[in-house]
Amino acid sequence: MKGAYSFIKKRLLLLLLVFSLFLNLFLLVKPEKTNNKINGSISNATVSEVKDGDTLITSDGDTIRLANIDAPEYPKGCLSAAAKLRLEEICLGNKVEIEVIEKDNFGRQVAWVWLDDLLINKILVQEGLAEITNDEYEYTAQLTKAKIEAQTLEKGIWSSACQPESDCMIKGNYRPSTGTKIYHLPECYNYDRIVIDTSRGDRWFCTEKEAQEGGFRKSNDCP
Repeated sequence: MKGAYSFIKKRLLLLLLVFSLFLNLFLLVKPEKTNNKINGSISNATVSEVKDGDTLITSDGDTIRLANIDAPEYPKGCLSAAAKLRLEEICLGNKVEIEVIEKDNFGRQVAWVWLDDLLINKILVQEGLAEITNDEYEYTAQLTKAKIEAQTLEKGIWSSACQPESDCMIKGNYRPSTGTKIYHLPECYNYDRIVIDTSRGDRWFCTEKEAQEGGFRKSNDCP
């Protein structure tokens, strides 16, 4: 009986020792600090220059391209000067938080840029001074909601200021990244989402024949 009690006592001591070691290891290994804005590297920098409505330069000399938005081509695009001025008002000379997610083909850092709790990318879209590129990033849903709001209220590029002066309503959209030329009729599904910027090769057409002769093909979203 005494031997059995001694055996049980040793087993209990062993289990207690193992538990103690496990607890010590758990306390020594600290969990990583989480941040719901982390997608890539995060840093803080002061904005020293604004190149256009979606590009800025920090005091460290880094060129930052705002992720998932596309402001009108400066200086010829419709409201491009207004977009540049607005970005200057928001962040020029201010310290911002930069969340880099990738680099583009020009070596620029593509990033979400925050001023305190404000996502600057979203502000420009919300005010109708930038379109979204619909890339699958963390904050795309927020930007899409901001775009719909700007369209509904006819702000910025969605206002009459950037609409055609003639009755030619066919939108010819040129995509430099792929070299494709696509035209959209008013009854096409994505017609209202297409912004025409003639400084980048977009065009307005009065007839489909005119668009086709210009090298544009009909969008698959059209009936």
